[in-house]
Amino acid sequence: MSEGIKTLNLHQKLVEIRKEIDAFTKDTKGFNYSYVSGSQVLSKIKNKMDELGVLLYPKTQGVEHSTYDYKQYNKKTKNMDDKTDFVISGDLYYIWVNADNPSEKIEIEWKLFGQQDDISKAFGSALTYSERYFLLKFFNAPTDDDDPDTRQESPKSRGVSSSGKATEAQMKFVNNLIKGKVTDKFNEQQVIGLLKQRIEVTKDMNEWTPAEASKAIKFLQGDGK
Repeated sequence: MSEGIKTLNLHQKLVEIRKEIDAFTKDTKGFNYSYVSGSQVLSKIKNKMDELGVLLYPKTQGVEHSTYDYKQYNKKTKNMDDKTDFVISGDLYYIWVNADNPSEKIEIEWKLFGQQDDISKAFGSALTYSERYFLLKFFNAPTDDDDPDTRQESPKSRGVSSSGKATEAQMKFVNNLIKGKVTDKFNEQQVIGLLKQRIEVTKDMNEWTPAEASKAIKFLQGDGK
């Protein structure tokens, strides 16, 4: 490691890492949509982190688990089957450390959410999802122009609003489906949080595109697994 690199403080090193990021391609598919894979995010910055001597530690706190019972339509039997998912939630902290001066740290508070039909999968999903989106948001990383959520056909041909957002009728349908998922264990805001996690959308619902609203509807109706 050169003397010049050693003299950089942690903030300056993070800036250098950020310079390595240009754009990401949505290279992984799941639940009928595409998203940026965690391996692609890490591959963009890992070598630079090694070169500069920057470490990233995750720390969990107050992690809890519960179960979420619901019904899912079975296309083969034409019946509504009983389903149970495990839900993981808690606080997560990401700690950047300058390996050349370990006392120099930056701690970022984050969140941990995961839902799967197996508790270990739910925990793994929560960690993977949180890490991917922490890195994307921390480095203000853009996705490329091939992002399907940014390619909108003409509003007239699709019957959507001219703003590129989901129509009022579409979002009303989403909200009604969400209300149907509220239980004693999960209030409306918790259901919305879990829904966003499953369809991998972080922005407010009133900013959703027609495609994102459609993904939510499919999942809420039991077609998203």
